[in-house]
Amino acid sequence: MLPGGYTFVHAVFWFVVLLVAVGTNLIPILLSLGLGILLLESRGKA
Repeated sequence: MLPGGYTFVHAVFWFVVLLVAVGTNLIPILLSLGLGILLLESRGKA
């Protein structure tokens, strides 16, 4: 589905982002950013 290692790096990246979000109460902002990134990624793959 994805190049080797990409999924793991992506998961670690979002896990760290999630930890930072919980610590700084930026969850709503990060959720909207995440949705935007998902839209961009799905567009790129289409």
